[in-house]
Amino acid sequence: MDNLIEMLGLEPVLERGGVKNRRRNFEDIYSELYENDPGSPFLKEIEEIVYTYFDSLKLPESPTVYDHLLMSLRPKDIVATFNWDPFLFDAWNRNKDKVPAPEIIHLHGNVRLAYCPEHPVYGEHGMYCPECDRELIPSRLLYPVTMKNYVNDTFIKTEWEVLQKGLRQAMTLTIFGYGAPTTDKEAVDIMNSAWDKDNRLIERTEIIDIKDKEVLWTLWKPFIIRTYLDCPENFYQSRIANFPRRTCEALLAQTFYGQWVENNHFPLDANFDELLFWVKPLVEAERVLDAV
Repeated sequence: MDNLIEMLGLEPVLERGGVKNRRRNFEDIYSELYENDPGSPFLKEIEEIVYTYFDSLKLPESPTVYDHLLMSLRPKDIVATFNWDPFLFDAWNRNKDKVPAPEIIHLHGNVRLAYCPEHPVYGEHGMYCPECDRELIPSRLLYPVTMKNYVNDTFIKTEWEVLQKGLRQAMTLTIFGYGAPTTDKEAVDIMNSAWDKDNRLIERTEIIDIKDKEVLWTLWKPFIIRTYLDCPENFYQSRIANFPRRTCEALLAQTFYGQWVENNHFPLDANFDELLFWVKPLVEAERVLDAV
């Protein structure tokens, strides 16, 4: 958000819109413009530029951290993303028919997603609602940062409800690349209420971030159960990557039964065929357990 204006060449638009101090966080400037005039033509122009840019992004053909993340999780898991870019959606789309994948919810909309405002249906652009046979409309991306009013948008409201239900049932919470405590009070309040720290005992919070643990502890204290906080610097040091598709089972074995659990890392340099071969025994074991 700090260099988005420069990256997207938005300075001339903001200058025409009367924004004087343009060397600020993009969301702060957008919020200011929105509060001054929600119907401003400059806002629509900015939204179109942002949408076009993120819509143009594509994943490489080789496996990425997005593919590794999704292959490390199961259908019982949820990935909740604030990202506008299509990387998680595209990674999910190219893996979902090969490996049982987690559910993805898009809390700020996404450039790949469209939805029906009348029915609980969403999919890719160009799809039609099976209920009313109308073409799905694109999800919104930009909201004023000071008060995003998630409940006023049908699609976003539903996504937040799914997240709240998932958080109430979750045994582990991993936070990856998200600085919400300083940028999005409404989001933090909703998550904090659903996580309900005071009624938990052994649940573990993990924050993947390069900041010092003391800093992260201060920022995320409402989500930390007792002293159960892990702070790996990157995804491949995380519990998800160390125990792919068995993260909760490993945590139970270690904390509840006092058992030693060996790490089971993904082969990081593997191509897609090699990854599928590696993960196949884990998926087959899951299917056996589901059938019992």
